[in-house]
Amino acid sequence: MLKKLLLVSVICFSLMLTACGTKPVTVVGSTALLPLVRTAADMFMEIHPEITVNVSGGGSFTGLAQVASGYISIGTSDVPAPPDDPFYTDLVEHVIAIAPFVIIVHNDVQVDNLTHEQLVGIFTGRITNWQELGHPASLPINIIHRPPSSGSRKVIQETVLGTEQFSLNATVMNSTGEMLKSVSMITGSIGYCDYAYLTKADVKPLKHNGVEASFESVADNSYPIIAYGRMYTKGEPSGYSKAFLDYVLSEEFQLGVLAEMGYVPVLTNDAV
Repeated sequence: MLKKLLLVSVICFSLMLTACGTKPVTVVGSTALLPLVRTAADMFMEIHPEITVNVSGGGSFTGLAQVASGYISIGTSDVPAPPDDPFYTDLVEHVIAIAPFVIIVHNDVQVDNLTHEQLVGIFTGRITNWQELGHPASLPINIIHRPPSSGSRKVIQETVLGTEQFSLNATVMNSTGEMLKSVSMITGSIGYCDYAYLTKADVKPLKHNGVEASFESVADNSYPIIAYGRMYTKGEPSGYSKAFLDYVLSEEFQLGVLAEMGYVPVLTNDAV
């Protein structure tokens, strides 16, 4: 009888904690948004030490699937949830930033700018040597890629390739961190990453049509390789999840750390 009473007490206490909103906020998804979301979580927990925010990657589509299934509090994504799929019907979108993406190459590549057509030629496999693009000697192009579950891959597909397809002759990396490491180590390699990762990487960013990725070039629409950073909740957010989202969208965070990391702020969803 005593064991049964103890068990009932534990269950009741757990239910009370959940009802009071003490369940940790779990955020999963985009590796491109990972530095931003981890920074936000750390700062939020300093202000609210009673709240735990756990953040991990896995890719945009992993985040979307897990939040739609109810396994996590918030899913992060570089791409919108599929609008015609009933599985995602209950998701509510919260745009938190505009994120520039950068084409990156190994430091030995003596090319500083690619036209849009040249970039398409590389990623489709029609251009296979840097010498065709101005490098002084023959240097094979090695494409470093992300898997189909990656929102970063879809961003490049939509903003660069359009209806054309990526070359199958590429090395696939499961995270942005692995992408950066590979591009920094493999001679003649090319890849892509979120602008915020550049400060941590020994890679060379390229201009696109003569324009560098920057806060200003994104804001004035002269740099087109961008994504809207999104957080998704299953239904309208509440409790600690809402508190964390409110902090990410606050003027303090948007115009402070978020902008300093190279993202373009969106103080409300109506701003995009």
